[in-house]
Amino acid sequence: MREDLYFGLNGNRLRLVCALAITLATAVFSNAQSTGGRMRGTVTDASGGAITGAKLLLTNEANGTQRDAESGANGDYIFLEVQVGTYQIEVTQQGFKKYFRKGLVVNLNEVVSLDIPLQIGGTSEVVEVTGAPPLVDTTSTQLGAVVNERAVSQLPLAQRDTYQLLQLQPGVQSQVGLDGVYGSDRAGVVSVNGGRGRDNNFTVNGGDGNDQFAGLPAIQPSPDAIAEFRVLTNTFDAEYGRNSGAVVNVVTKSGTNNFHGSTYEFFRNQSLNAKNFFDTAKSDYLQNQFGATLGGPIHKDKTFFFVTYEGDRIRRGTSGDTVNVPTAAERVGDFSGDPSFAGTLANANILNNRPGCLAALGRSSNIADGTPYANIFTANKIPTPCMDQTALDLMNQFVPQANIGDTLFQGVPLGHERSNQFTAKIDHQLTRNQHLSGYYYLTDHYLAKPFARFQAGGANLPGFGDLTDERVQQINISHTWTIGATAVNEARFTLFREGQGTFLHPQHTALVQDSCKTVPAANCFADPTNPDIGIHPGLGASREGVPFVNISGGFNIGNNFEGELPQIGNTFQWSDNFSKTIGKHDLKFGGDVRYQKFDQSLFFDVSGQYFYFGGGPNDPCLGTIDPSRCGTKSADVPSRTGHHDLSVPTFGGNSGIARICGRELQSRRFRTGRVPVGSRCSR
Repeated sequence: MREDLYFGLNGNRLRLVCALAITLATAVFSNAQSTGGRMRGTVTDASGGAITGAKLLLTNEANGTQRDAESGANGDYIFLEVQVGTYQIEVTQQGFKKYFRKGLVVNLNEVVSLDIPLQIGGTSEVVEVTGAPPLVDTTSTQLGAVVNERAVSQLPLAQRDTYQLLQLQPGVQSQVGLDGVYGSDRAGVVSVNGGRGRDNNFTVNGGDGNDQFAGLPAIQPSPDAIAEFRVLTNTFDAEYGRNSGAVVNVVTKSGTNNFHGSTYEFFRNQSLNAKNFFDTAKSDYLQNQFGATLGGPIHKDKTFFFVTYEGDRIRRGTSGDTVNVPTAAERVGDFSGDPSFAGTLANANILNNRPGCLAALGRSSNIADGTPYANIFTANKIPTPCMDQTALDLMNQFVPQANIGDTLFQGVPLGHERSNQFTAKIDHQLTRNQHLSGYYYLTDHYLAKPFARFQAGGANLPGFGDLTDERVQQINISHTWTIGATAVNEARFTLFREGQGTFLHPQHTALVQDSCKTVPAANCFADPTNPDIGIHPGLGASREGVPFVNISGGFNIGNNFEGELPQIGNTFQWSDNFSKTIGKHDLKFGGDVRYQKFDQSLFFDVSGQYFYFGGGPNDPCLGTIDPSRCGTKSADVPSRTGHHDLSVPTFGGNSGIARICGRELQSRRFRTGRVPVGSRCSR
């Protein structure tokens, strides 16, 4: 029977977790977020009787560090907080042969149960145990698994992302391929037992490694830097707090008494890849991942180092949506393939005031209000001078010609990614019972995506991607002190920083009025006769850009109206765990104090947005621009600066003219108005 008590105090920026696990009747190992394991058992004679006072020496086979213990009155012994690695053990007692066994593997947060039978004889005689069955942890009810160095380094990883191996555990479901929500396409964002992908808790060498913005794994050491990691999926101990999903604890490699190093490069391209069924071309792909590792002694048997570097250079094509675009004829106003225009022009000033429109129509006098469209645009052809020149400019700049038949476009534009990662770890054996470790992690990461799909708000045509340029760092210092044979204390300080000064930033920015190439800036989303009309965010060329324009049932262009979020997060973490074994009972106390600061600026809908609901194949008014046939209602949205008329040709294969009332949008404070096709925007 086990009783677990958990105490927590949650504040806005301060969290204190104190864990007390008390074990009754049987010995149970209570895991905190430590970075080692334990070894325990009983020393007996041939008849099964307990041997008291036997001397045990545990030696790390890689670096030679040693721990000693002595069996108690019942023959029990225990080694607390043993570093992950492979060990050998020697047991001696007067009147018995020396016991020797090699190849004992201590995994992260596991207990190695090893009962040791001694044979009567002289201490100069040695009994060496070989070929014994693997040891199994029978003391913990936690569900999970250890992924060791061999699995990390030898199992195939397409992106060399260690967290891909999480998918090998029962109850873990990958979400890779879903990019509608930020971060959901990362390998570490997995659903565990049906939970949310952002509900997992990641630690590296016992220190916090969770992204503050979205709960993602922010620290991801190279596979060549990882000794092993443990994932707990259910029934984990009470001291594992913070998140309701899985717990993933990563331990990185340490140096040994021998110098070891490696260099590598992994290369992939698209030569053997198949074309996506819906793509018009095979996705370009070029991946170079290269790096080096080096570890060894600074002072033999006492001080060790291990450093790594890894660089990534990735170029990949991204499948775009299949989008309706204007045909070649429609781009010049020729809708003769559609039924005759229906409806009437309610406000003829829209066309009368457009330079060259009346002449292009062959008219010597103004058009009267209420004139049927069929009488204005004979043969269903709209002269270019009668189109809104801003809309025409944007179409010619950003809307490509169809490449699937006459009306559809699908592209596979390139995205670029590069990163540089450096890690360093130093271990120092202060005494046989005190161990000091320091770890530093640094990653500079740059990502340019061809589509800005944050919150599913970006354009579906290429040319409006986003940029992220971030630096992630962690400093982790820990001290482990073995107090006698039955107690251990582990203290740790962690500084974790995410610097994302450029986060989902539009790849192309300029003043809104500079969005047009053939229209003067004074007329591009602006009215030179009334400076209060138009879109004037006032944030400068580094934040503004092409307004988001949505053609219902067709294409979207413009910068993502969901905006960008430059942000910086800092976590200061102090933790201490104290474990004590009394007979068959284990007691564990722990404290975790964190000060977290997260500064974020939201630039939301900076350049404004236009939504047109009168065009596209989903329009119930297909073949007409008369909104009354669809039962729509006119809407008029006032603004503090008045109204603005903007008429453009419809796109997506339908005829007619769309008109919308826009309003000045100030950063982060706006209201969106929309006017159905054919309705009137009064001034």
